[in-house]
Amino acid sequence: MAEGSGKRTPPRFAVGDKVYVKPGTPDPDYPDIPLGGWAGTVTEVEDGSPSLYLVRLSQQTIRNAHPVCRKRCERDGFEFGEMWLAEDELLPDTGVPVPMEQPTNIVTKPLSVGDQDDRVRAALGLTSDDPLPAVGVTTLLKYHEYLAGNLSFPFEAKSPLDGTWGQGGDDEDVFTVLGLLDASEYRDEDWGLFCQARKGARVFDLPLADMEVTKGSANRQLADDYSYWFGNYQ
Repeated sequence: MAEGSGKRTPPRFAVGDKVYVKPGTPDPDYPDIPLGGWAGTVTEVEDGSPSLYLVRLSQQTIRNAHPVCRKRCERDGFEFGEMWLAEDELLPDTGVPVPMEQPTNIVTKPLSVGDQDDRVRAALGLTSDDPLPAVGVTTLLKYHEYLAGNLSFPFEAKSPLDGTWGQGGDDEDVFTVLGLLDASEYRDEDWGLFCQARKGARVFDLPLADMEVTKGSANRQLADDYSYWFGNYQ
């Protein structure tokens, strides 16, 4: 409300207006990222006190933004290239170039061992600013390297028996996992990494993502984290 008027102040900007962000304005979600000088076009107006504006960033702004901005938006499910900004954070673009502010002190949070996504990031050599990558040849090789160095063999695990791998028998049974198979030969974007597992006198090559490690095993969290990533990021 305008003070004493009893009327709402109309929005300063309209759809289609060219604007840029005031110098010294931090990103509301990432305070270590300054937005000063970022330019764009208003595509939506939300009337209020203050009014809010959805700004589609210019291609030049997108090109010159620090790479961590895109990473964080992808990680957190934000649309990189547009953002909501308050009226007092914007100035009209008069056509005079305004320097884009760049971060001087990126603050990357430490990975948390209590967060499953962060444990997967650690396995893949990423930071907390990185989105989890899709399953592919390169990421499977990287995850194989991590698991080979951290799993302790042998260990017990259950696997569904649907006849796909020729086990036969009950719906589920317990195997002794002997080790990982060579990822350069035994990896598949549909099935992931393979392990060698024994049941009785028979030995099978089974997808690691299908193995449910016995409770109490130190390997359980490692295998569960891999299965979570493989199942959700194909």
